[in-house]
Amino acid sequence: MSTHLAMHATAEAPSPDGSVISQNTLTRIVTAHERYLARRQGARARLANRRLDDLSIAGRDLSEADLSGASLRNANLSGANLSNASLYCADLTGCDLRGAHLDHADLRGATFRGANLSNAVMDHADLRAAAVLHLDGTPHFRGNEHAEAPYGAVDFSGAALRHTSFRHAKLDNANFTDALIEDTSFQGARLRNVCFRDAVVSGEASKALGPVLPPPSAAARVRARLIFSELVAHHEWFSSNGKRGQPAAIDHEDLRPLGDALRGFCLAGISARGVIAVGVDFSGCQLQAAKFDGADLRAAQFNGADLSGTSFRRAKLAHATFKEAAIRDLILCTGQAVYFTADARAGLKAQLGEAHIQPNTLFAMLGEQQGSC
Repeated sequence: MSTHLAMHATAEAPSPDGSVISQNTLTRIVTAHERYLARRQGARARLANRRLDDLSIAGRDLSEADLSGASLRNANLSGANLSNASLYCADLTGCDLRGAHLDHADLRGATFRGANLSNAVMDHADLRAAAVLHLDGTPHFRGNEHAEAPYGAVDFSGAALRHTSFRHAKLDNANFTDALIEDTSFQGARLRNVCFRDAVVSGEASKALGPVLPPPSAAARVRARLIFSELVAHHEWFSSNGKRGQPAAIDHEDLRPLGDALRGFCLAGISARGVIAVGVDFSGCQLQAAKFDGADLRAAQFNGADLSGTSFRRAKLAHATFKEAAIRDLILCTGQAVYFTADARAGLKAQLGEAHIQPNTLFAMLGEQQGSC
């Protein structure tokens, strides 16, 4: 607890009865909390165990607030000040935390699965595993888990960590499976027993952590030129209705060296199972009935693409963008339907929020696959 907090009056704003809080109620509580911080009466926000899913406190000051055990799934906390706050075992799955301040916060056992923490500051935060408490024989605040830390490990699996600062943070047992870690600082951080399985690590952090998903090799860069030629031929084949070029199959290839070279390509029916395409730009592409099963498409861009009948079974789509993409089932001239298919992953609904989705589109319910070590 900070000295600043200890000097305040002890008055606190109790949360309303019941677990769910409305946006209007939350706004009133935050306003009272900001008055409390400014020593203008008000009351400290006490939101432990409350449900704040999908709500917004963007740009507001909740420093020193109690949000322990709160559910903030898909909430907008961008630019919020949560320094010295208690978020012990809070659920921040899919949260927008871009530019948020969580320095010196108690984040033990918190879940940041699929959250966007770009430019967030978490210096000196406590991100260790949470303790398991038993109340009346029932586990309370059980938290997350991975093999090295059975209960309570802080979970950053699938999170976007671009220009994030973890300076001097306590990260014992944290789980960064499948996370996108770009130009992030771990200077002075404690990283005992941390899991980075299948994380994409670039910038200074890669020197300390080692890139778990290595950058494209020299051979992959050379190979990319041949792949590009094959995709140009596929584009010609599709555009000319089969009169020129030929169809391509690029299963398990590394497409990262292609960057944005494929924007606007006609790649309908392409077989791209298991490709590594982290950050690749497919904007404006025609990808009808394309097969991306098992592909790594984290942070890939499909803005404005035609994804009619496209298959993303078991694909990694964390932080991929689908703005104005067409998502629907494809009806062939024979009357046969080719279904758009994607796993029922947490956060996928939010990612597809800006896409044009046909109401009867079928989503394969293949089960949520959560990263673990």
